Amino acid sequence: MDTTVESTSPDRLRADLAAHLTAKGWTRTPAVERAFRTVPRHLFVPDTVGLEQAYADKIVATKRGPDGKTTSSVSAPWVQAFMLAEAGLKPGARVLEVGSGGYQAALIAELVGPDGLVVTVDIDADITGLARTYLDRAGYPHVQVVHGDGDLGHLPGAPYDAIIITMEAGDVSPFWVTQLAPDGRIVLPLRFPVKSSC
Repeated sequence: MDTTVESTSPDRLRADLAAHLTAKGWTRTPAVERAFRTVPRHLFVPDTVGLEQAYADKIVATKRGPDGKTTSSVSAPWVQAFMLAEAGLKPGARVLEVGSGGYQAALIAELVGPDGLVVTVDIDADITGLARTYLDRAGYPHVQVVHGDGDLGHLPGAPYDAIIITMEAGDVSPFWVTQLAPDGRIVLPLRFPVKSSC
């Protein structure tokens, strides 16, 4: 009986993605690598996205505006791996993710385990609806999905050991700071203003 896994199967593609991220130095810990080997990324993207695209180390658009521009996406896996490693998540940790999509929340859930808490919040009801659907079908019903303004954090789940911001931010919200546990970490892609040389 042939027990080899086809090169285009979700299991094989997921293993290849995890190996790629580890070879590039993005995962940095066995726990982060294991999370990428476990969570089925193809279940967190639109059904129109092919398997190879779902497991490419690239952004996948999940919603577009009337002008065709991307308004929401699943971040590139290398970015997610870097952020997760920087957050230093341990089993039992309490984590707030600002900017839902589902996939990174599932990765966080793998890292904090059954005794941890994962709350993901987004201002777009379409996105939180999709995140809930994706998390449920992938086996993460315990992740809390909240429709709300992520700049305000989510006080009912505080204090958080880590707050991970998945979209570009111009500043650190004071609500994030007050909802952070002592020695907690905020990880975010901070946008710096660019001064013109003209």
